[in-house]
Amino acid sequence: MQTPQTRPTETEPRTDVRPDGADGNGASHDHHDEIDINVPPARPVWVGVAGALVVVLLVALLLIGLIPRHAQEKELHADAEAAMDAPVPVNVAAPKRAPRVVEISLPGNMRPWQEVSIFARTSGYLKKYYVDISQSVEKGQLMAEIDTPEVEQELRVAEALVLQAKAAATKAVADRDLARVTWERYKPLVEQKHISVQEYDEKQAALTAAEATLQSAKANVVAAEANVKRLTETLSFQKVYAPFSGVISGRGYDVGSLIVANPSNVDVKPMYKIAQNDVLRAFVNVPQSTALSIKKGMECTVTARERPGRTFKGVVMGTTNYLDPTNRSLLTEVKVPNVPEADGSFALLPGMYVTVSFSVSRDTPPLMVPAPALVTTAEGTQVAVAKDGQAHFRKVTIGQDFGSEIEIVDGLVGDEQIISNPGERVTEGAAVVTGPAGEQKVKTAEAPKEPVEKQKGPRVVNAAPAH
Repeated sequence: MQTPQTRPTETEPRTDVRPDGADGNGASHDHHDEIDINVPPARPVWVGVAGALVVVLLVALLLIGLIPRHAQEKELHADAEAAMDAPVPVNVAAPKRAPRVVEISLPGNMRPWQEVSIFARTSGYLKKYYVDISQSVEKGQLMAEIDTPEVEQELRVAEALVLQAKAAATKAVADRDLARVTWERYKPLVEQKHISVQEYDEKQAALTAAEATLQSAKANVVAAEANVKRLTETLSFQKVYAPFSGVISGRGYDVGSLIVANPSNVDVKPMYKIAQNDVLRAFVNVPQSTALSIKKGMECTVTARERPGRTFKGVVMGTTNYLDPTNRSLLTEVKVPNVPEADGSFALLPGMYVTVSFSVSRDTPPLMVPAPALVTTAEGTQVAVAKDGQAHFRKVTIGQDFGSEIEIVDGLVGDEQIISNPGERVTEGAAVVTGPAGEQKVKTAEAPKEPVEKQKGPRVVNAAPAH
């Protein structure tokens, strides 16, 4: 087994080195000289040169990319600081007075001018009905008949009782007259003492009783006649008439149904429901901000989505003069004459959802500002005012909201310059610049530089050393 051959260290003398002056063929060669086969072969010179060039190229590319980027970032940072310190460009608008007469549109519900439920005043069975749901009726028109045989019999009995009462009254008159004549005969006899005082007193008492009997008989006659009149009127309720002109909106019974007079239960159905639709009522809840402007007799217009392009006139009939504490609104009643159509129907129907527009006149119209100018914070609703190159916030009280513009009822005088749309940079005391010139100046100062990726010039990606 051969032992591995090791290289001589620097401290050990090398035996494989030839002495100075000896040539390759001299006899002075030592027999102990050896050749180290582990020494690596020499590399070509161009490999080292290529590696150095690659390193130099990478460093150059790195410097080419970083130095302009660093300079641009520094410049952008300086521009950003300058932009932060520059005045904020804002658009301003002067508040304007709202028109003296403003139209306020509010939702409303239509109701019939009159609407009643008709119940029977006599008991019986429905004999016949002459009108049905959706049909129009005139005042006094016959709508139904009720068959009441029991009432008819009661009327006959009452009429017979009247005859009996009258006969009893006639007999009472005769008894009273006889008692008076007898008493008058006994009066001189008692004076002459031909009869006793006892007998005279008995005749006088008989006269008094006869007169009382006559009064009772007359009262019975009156009571019997009143009963006949009541039953006669009850019998007249066999026929049901329309109390006013309108439209039948409900019918509760069919022919042969039992009908109870004067029902006490709330669940008893009415015979008919009738509504007057030629004139309607519109009920509108007017908000508190406009409640004091609604007056009795003022005109208004009514529109319905189902009748596009058409308007209907209305007149305020009155208000409740009381604000509902739940929604702070004033219930207002508007009279709306209905318009008949060619087919006989009406243009508006009870129960419709309509829009009622009031023309309200104001003595001191409030100011109006653009809606984006309002800023809502924890301190309340505010607007930003540009004054002497600075922004200042003022607390305001808003009124009606018209979408793009809002009324300001308190907080502004009218000569302010209102910042139309204050952004996050608009704070209390912030420097602002108004007008197109100021906007152009600030926009030029804030214009960002072109990014490195968009600069002109060569760009090297994934550079690799050339072989």
